[in-house]
Amino acid sequence: MVVLRRTSDDLRAIGVFLAVGLALVGSDAVAQTIVIPSTHHAWGRFPPGSWSKVRKWVEELDEKGNVKSASTTETKTTLIGVDQSGCTLQLEVTVELAGKRFVAQPRQVRVEFDGADASNRAGLRKVGEKAWDLGGKALKSATLEATVTNNDTRVASKLEYCDSVCPFVLRRETVTSNPDGKQVLEQTTVEAIAIEMPQKVLTELKPAAHMRTVQKQPNGSTFTLEVVCLDVPGGVVSHTSKDLDASGKLVRRSTLELLDYAVADPSEEPRRTGGLFRHSRARRPAVQTRP
Repeated sequence: MVVLRRTSDDLRAIGVFLAVGLALVGSDAVAQTIVIPSTHHAWGRFPPGSWSKVRKWVEELDEKGNVKSASTTETKTTLIGVDQSGCTLQLEVTVELAGKRFVAQPRQVRVEFDGADASNRAGLRKVGEKAWDLGGKALKSATLEATVTNNDTRVASKLEYCDSVCPFVLRRETVTSNPDGKQVLEQTTVEAIAIEMPQKVLTELKPAAHMRTVQKQPNGSTFTLEVVCLDVPGGVVSHTSKDLDASGKLVRRSTLELLDYAVADPSEEPRRTGGLFRHSRARRPAVQTRP
């Protein structure tokens, strides 16, 4: 059960950065059709065989704020395949808890470039524009919206997209409610708070974005600060997170760091890096992070 829960947490973290960039097509300025290219996606921009490995530390706290349990999770995520609308990832998860080591069976997951459910897609519409100032840099974003309703839930998403800087999606708000929209079940807001910041990624300095995520549910909330570099498969370099219960009391805290990664050469077998402080430089990303 511990392994499955940690795997679920890692999948949710992956989902936060699936839609990192959009391309607008069509001639209707009021309701343009939106296409998300693989080159603007944290995984789809890389060739199959590319991978990243992260380590996550988690502490569970009791009512007095004391640590009642601690665990370490290592997750290796490998890109298996890419197509026109999404990609397939393989997760290999190992958890250490109370001196015991649990190894989950490798599993594959499907992720769409727009973060939607492949079986129930609504498409994104451009509904306006917005001006931004991030670190003294003036930017303009396109405001995009989408709503998907099924028998159980209604999911409304609103994005602010800028095609000139990574991570492309400067803000994303997703509200999940019951089908009539009257009862909010979950609200998640992901927002860039700094862009093009120098970040040491293993042995090199690279440009990165700092993101803030706030996830609210009736039984509590989660606050996460994350560093994202799109030179790394999956994008995530590090994060720090805390979970509060409905009364605002801290119940869980965690940190995550990148251990290693490799970018596969499409013409060769993917190369392992063989250590914590080395990584592959098989190719540069298709979309540059700086002009």
